[in-house]
Amino acid sequence: MKKITIENKEEWKKYIMKEANYSLPDECRGGLCVDAGCNIGDFPMNNKNRFDKYICYDVFQENIDECKKNTDTLGCIVEIHKKAVWSESGKKINVMAYRQNENGDLQHFGNSGNVGCIEIVGDGGQGWTKDNVIDTVETICIEDIKKTYGNIKLLKVDVEGSEYSFLLNKDLSNIDYIVGEFHFEKEKKDNLDSWICKTHDKLDGYYKLKTI
Repeated sequence: MKKITIENKEEWKKYIMKEANYSLPDECRGGLCVDAGCNIGDFPMNNKNRFDKYICYDVFQENIDECKKNTDTLGCIVEIHKKAVWSESGKKINVMAYRQNENGDLQHFGNSGNVGCIEIVGDGGQGWTKDNVIDTVETICIEDIKKTYGNIKLLKVDVEGSEYSFLLNKDLSNIDYIVGEFHFEKEKKDNLDSWICKTHDKLDGYYKLKTI
């Protein structure tokens, strides 16, 4: 397996913190936040004790280690797991480093934010491929997360394409708010958007459960 690392932790922290700002209504606070794709803990760091508890998932060990350090003194409960969100629990899947271009550069700035479990290659040779596997990780599904923790106030998801396996055709009815990023083809994005909108209203940058 190949190996990557966060070469400049402070610069990466400044960079990724800017990406963790999501539009949320004031009433979306308290209760449980599930952070799927927590990276180095940027979302809890930006929101601090807005939620009572954060359950964080990531697939890159160095992200996990940095997340633990960065969230240790936030004043709220932060529980961190090295698992990949997926359609079912208990499977072992590959973690791949992002290749920036056809030259195969894996160790570019910000690479820690670009690990994923979905194999895809762009026109310029960039993407995630089985040639660049850095680890294997166990999966967890949304059903088991809800079974363990109950109602979710906010689900934040940024998992480089695994969001489709994780959320599409799943029961999202006890998740109050959903925010995050959808990746890759427009058709996939539209399909997931339509599925979420069966139970949630799409508002300014986030989804809100229709019954709230």
